[in-house]
Amino acid sequence: MNTPKLIKGLRMPWALTTTSRRTQRSRAKQQRLSAEHGAALATGDALAAKRRAGKKKRTNDAQSKAAVQWHCDRKSPRASRLGYYDPAAPGVLSSTRQMEFSHMAIASPPTSHRGLAFGIDAGSGWMVVHDPFTSYGNELESPNVCFIGDLGQGKSSGIKTWAVLRQLLLGRRVVVIDKKYQLDQNGGEYTSLAQRLGITPVKFMVGGGGARINILDPRIAARLNEDSHDDTALSTPAGQSMLVRAVVEEALGRPLLPKEGKAVRMAHKQALRTAAANNEIAHIRHVLSALYAPDADAATASNLSVEEIRHWGQDPAFELERMIEDDLAGLIDGPTSEEISLNAGLTVFDVSLLPEDGPALAIVMTIINTWLANTLYRQSEAVPTVLVIEEAWHTVQGSVAKVTRRNTKLSRALSLSCMFAFHHISDIPEDSPAIAMLKECGTVLLYKQQKSDDAWACERMFNLPAGSAADIAGLTKGTCMMRIGGKDPFIAIHVRSALEIELTDTDKAMKSTATINQVEADAQEEAA
Repeated sequence: MNTPKLIKGLRMPWALTTTSRRTQRSRAKQQRLSAEHGAALATGDALAAKRRAGKKKRTNDAQSKAAVQWHCDRKSPRASRLGYYDPAAPGVLSSTRQMEFSHMAIASPPTSHRGLAFGIDAGSGWMVVHDPFTSYGNELESPNVCFIGDLGQGKSSGIKTWAVLRQLLLGRRVVVIDKKYQLDQNGGEYTSLAQRLGITPVKFMVGGGGARINILDPRIAARLNEDSHDDTALSTPAGQSMLVRAVVEEALGRPLLPKEGKAVRMAHKQALRTAAANNEIAHIRHVLSALYAPDADAATASNLSVEEIRHWGQDPAFELERMIEDDLAGLIDGPTSEEISLNAGLTVFDVSLLPEDGPALAIVMTIINTWLANTLYRQSEAVPTVLVIEEAWHTVQGSVAKVTRRNTKLSRALSLSCMFAFHHISDIPEDSPAIAMLKECGTVLLYKQQKSDDAWACERMFNLPAGSAADIAGLTKGTCMMRIGGKDPFIAIHVRSALEIELTDTDKAMKSTATINQVEADAQEEAA
């Protein structure tokens, strides 16, 4: 190894290790000028001294600049690789107060630029842009969304704008299950919005006069051996068997016994055969008739007697009959109404007239959910669809929760984004399948929770950073804590246009200025 050559190769360039000829000439000139300046002062030539002093200052400035020049003409490639070049520029004298402005922290936007505008970030002022379809695969793995917050904190406004109106602008399909009744509209709160878009809501009401939806609708898969407790085969939405079982269990108020389940399954098969033989569409009354009068051939094929099957299905038949004639009268006891179909844009199912107490509301909402999932499963080309369920706690309790859970797990395969709205996490039973469903939501919007227990429940449920409960409890109306996928949550301020403010106003009744005399006068004019 040739050590001298190696040392010579690593030696710093001449421009940085020796004094240049230019520098030597500058120093000699400086000495000469200093001598002349001294002589001038000695002879009292003040004017010449002043002129030479200015020349000296200019010379010193030139010398300072020459000292920091980059001698690129003598640059050594090897020394450049070793970092011997690029000397630092001269510093600037300043103060901390003057320089703090030039080092301001710049906050990055909380979301990407792709999606639908929601509002602005309360912390940085950046625009909040997010959409479960465009963000899927990048920022989140689940297209489902949940809204949680107290009454009157802006949940409905956020849903109507970001989840409905702005989705329609992109040509997507939106389906709404409207639960909140509005007196001034004699229906759900989406009535005025739907009418503005030229859509007539599909109304359900007990006792007839409204729409009817069939749990044995041909558009719902007629799987006969579907086990509602089997969570392994989730490649298809819930079918007729799961719906029939869920309805009967809701009627009984308890899970079916094994013998009762056998009788119900046989009645379902018999109902389909009987309706097909009569060229009819099977519905729940065909199942009820089969429970009272089991088919002898089917009983023989199962090595059972007709009397045994009738005895096993007696309790389910009694309770199912009571429910059909009472709680669900006119709702599921016939073929599906013709007006129930998926529109190109918005479809509103108005269930606000159904009673809060009893199983009717939960059963109808679950049937609509299942009907939609099966309809999307059969579509030739997937169209992004948004399903909005207001007051979603009705669908996460009892037997119908299993059906909702199964349909929700297939959202990605169906190009479906399910958006649920809850008041509090305490509305959901701890053993409900909906707990896992909420934890899997890719987007979470948490509005104000006045009670500290509810705020703490949100922090624990969604594994938020410590202290998030206090932030949730302190939110103002129209703001929410948004968490997208695994990112850190942030506070978002919802922004609406003038038209959206008009369409999302649900306080018209409270803001009414009408008087009793005025109402009576209007009634007399109408009577005349």
